[in-house]
Parts: sequence; structure tokens; C-alpha cells
Amino acid sequence: MKKQKSGKFHISMRTFILITVLLLMVVIMASVGYGIIYFDGRNASESLLDQTEEQAERLADRIALHHFRLLSPQNTLDSDLDETAFLAGGRILVIDRNYRIEKDTFVFQQENYIISENVMKVMTGREQKICWIRNSYAEVILPIKDDQGEIQGVIVSTASTRAIEKRHEKMTQNTLIFCGVIFVVALLVVILIANLTVRGLKRMNRRIEFISDGNLEAKLPEKGFKEIRYLAKNYNGVISQLEDIDVSRQEFVSDVSHELKTPITSMKVLAESLLQNERATTEDYHEFMTDIVDEIDRETKIINDLLALVKTDKQNAVMNFSETSINKLIDVIMRRVTPLAEKRGIELSYESYREVMAEVDEVKLSLVISNLVENAIKYNVDNGWVRITLNADHKFFYIRVADSGVGIPEDAKDKVFDRFYRVNKDRSRDTGGTGLGLAIARAAINAHGGTIKLYSESGKGTTFSVRIPLLQESAEEGAQEETYRSEEVVE
Repeated sequence: MKKQKSGKFHISMRTFILITVLLLMVVIMASVGYGIIYFDGRNASESLLDQTEEQAERLADRIALHHFRLLSPQNTLDSDLDETAFLAGGRILVIDRNYRIEKDTFVFQQENYIISENVMKVMTGREQKICWIRNSYAEVILPIKDDQGEIQGVIVSTASTRAIEKRHEKMTQNTLIFCGVIFVVALLVVILIANLTVRGLKRMNRRIEFISDGNLEAKLPEKGFKEIRYLAKNYNGVISQLEDIDVSRQEFVSDVSHELKTPITSMKVLAESLLQNERATTEDYHEFMTDIVDEIDRETKIINDLLALVKTDKQNAVMNFSETSINKLIDVIMRRVTPLAEKRGIELSYESYREVMAEVDEVKLSLVISNLVENAIKYNVDNGWVRITLNADHKFFYIRVADSGVGIPEDAKDKVFDRFYRVNKDRSRDTGGTGLGLAIARAAINAHGGTIKLYSESGKGTTFSVRIPLLQESAEEGAQEETYRSEEVVE
């Protein structure tokens, strides 16, 4: 099966699934990875600040307790400040209320005075404390208060963030490795899922290519995912319909050949009889020629019905829709068939419940109604009856043709609309039927977007019920509604 080239870009379902899922995975994993790294760094920084603040609070309480006597023999404040600063990898400043630096673990600023906005804010009580991270250090500024709660000074404690930065780098590295491993594993799983998803479609496509070569007897296996099974079931249904259509086409060709051949054979037999009868009189010639003309008329009727069938077929029909009074159309047909009914004493009645205006092809609809009424008369009993009724609602109009005729057997109801099918071939031959009338009627009704139904019982008459949209837009909407219902069933 050759692939047709197209200017449009096509992508396989497998590739689409892979790309879509991988992009989704990248976005999710990037978001998760970034969140892990971000919140880990944030938590580590907050933990360092809390730890530095706790240590500064303990030192501030001890300094206040000893009234800034850092070098007193009674305490180890000075050494504890140095040790705490060393372990934190930072620096501690103790500042009295005159902004004089009493202790600097780096010694650089000891006994000097400090002018700092943040120190002043805490010293004056404008800020309870200041905690922040800057320049790779966590800094905490706390007040030193006496027993009465008066601020006697300030302690500034800093701690290096190098340890948490190294930990953060390690966490980032581990997170990237973890995400990479998860991505590879997920990629393999997605590839497996994508292959399993499209495997059924690939198998189905190969089968369809085989079927497209003319092997209509081959069917798709109904297995796999639910959607694949449903698609295979529908496709097999289409193939079955194609098989039926192919058989119907062959039967139709055979029936057409037979129906056209029969009058020709009869004319040939009649002509040969005349030629072989040397004693044929003028009356014999007249009789034989009359029979030949009858056969020619019969051949002409078959051909005309075939042409009408082709013209009314929904796929080929050229419909000339116009707003037409259905009441007047039926009145004209009633006047035309009344003489035919009177010859057999058949009571012909017509009842209209309301005036009906509809968009129809007047010629084709007239053919439908005439065919149904004429059949009701032809296949009726002598002195019987035929009743035609017309009604409508807001969307459709309805025509019913009922008769008291011979009826249709149960086993023939599904076949009466088939081309060339006749319930009683001998009776049809007598009445001049070709077996195409109901096929023509149904094709014309379908072309109008309508339906025809049959109600019959052998020996008790027949009723044909026709429903046709008043507006052709309604016919299109009805078709769309059926499509929507089908789609809802699939879902």
C-alpha cells in the first residue's frame, strides 16, 4: 500500500505519546527538584539562624548576669565567646550601652566604638532583634537586658554559612542524580507503554492493508484495549456491509441482465415464429407485432425505472428543493389514480389534518406518493379500499397509505425494498411491475432525509408510513444528532 505524500507534517501516535509524556515529566521533575533544593536551602538557613540566635541568647543572659565583667575570674565568658565564635566559624561582638565594643572575638575592633544602624535599632528598642543572612554569614543582633528589662548593651553574633552551602551543594547533586535515574526509568516505562498502546493499531493497520488489497473475507481480531476492540468491531461491521453491498451489486447486475434479457428473448421468439411461419396471415402479423410492442414497452419501463432509481439514489441525486404544498401535490395524484381505482371498484379516500408546506423535490416526492398509491391499488382485492392521510408537527410531515389488499408475508417484509424483488412474480408480471417501485420510493425518501416504514400482515392489507422533514435544515440537524449520539456511545 503506497503512502501518499502530503505537504502537512505528520507525527506518529507513539512519538506523540513519548514527546508529550517526556515534556510533562521534565516539567514535573524540574519543579519537584527545584522545590526540594529550594526548601532544603531555606530550611538549612533558618536552622542556622535559629541555632545562632539560641547561642546568642544564652551568652546575652550570662553577660547581663555578670554585668559585662567578661574577664572576671568568677566566669569563663571571654573564653566561651571565643570558643562559640570559633565553632560557628564566625565572629561575636559585645557592645555596651555607650556603643563601645567590650569584646571582639577577632580583636580588631575591641574597645573601639561602633556606629551601626542595626545596632542602634536594637539598642534603642526599635527592633526586638535582627536576624538575617548576608555575605555568606548568618548574623543575629540581640539586646542585653538587666533584671529590670533595661537594655544595657547589644550582642552581635555571626556564623559562617559555608557548612550549609556545602550541604546544599551535595543535596543539589544528589537530587539531580535521583531525578536523572527516575527520568531514565520513567523513559523506559513510557516507551513500553507507548509501544503497547500503538501495537494494536499497528497490527490493525497491517490487517487493513491486507484487506484493502481485496481480501474482504479477512477480519480484524477484536482484542487489546477497549478502544481498539471497539474500533475493530466497527471496522469488521463496515467490512461485512461492504461484503453485503458487493453481493447485492452482483445480484443487482444479475437481476438487471435477466430483466432486460427477458423482453428481448420474447421479442426474438415472436420474430422467429413469424419468419418460420410461411403461412402467417395479416392477423398473425398484427397479433405478433402487438406482443412485440408490449415487450418493447415493458423493456422501456424497466429502463426508465432504472434511470429513476439512479437519479433518486441519495449519493447521486440532484435535488431541486422548493417550498411545496403537500396537500395540493396529493390532490393531483389522487385525481390521476382515481380512474385506476374505479375500474376495480376500490374506494379511494384522502384525509388531510392540516395545511402542510415543506421544502421538497416536487417531482421525486410525487413519484414516491404515486408509487405507493398505485401499488395499494394494484395489489388490492376487488371492491377494497385505500386510505391516504397527511399530518404534520413542528418538524416533520407524515403520509400514510393503507390498503385492504393481499398484504405482505412476514418473511418478505425485509426484502420488499430490494431492487427487482417481487413478492408474487406472476401477479407482478400481470400488473406490469418491475420490482423497482419501492426501491425508487425509498431512495427518494432517503434523499429528502426522511424514513419509510412498513406495517403489513398477509391477507389483511398493508400500510406504508412516510416521515419527511418540513425543512431540509432539519434533515441535516437530524443527521448531526445521530452522529452525536453515536459519538456519545463510543465515549
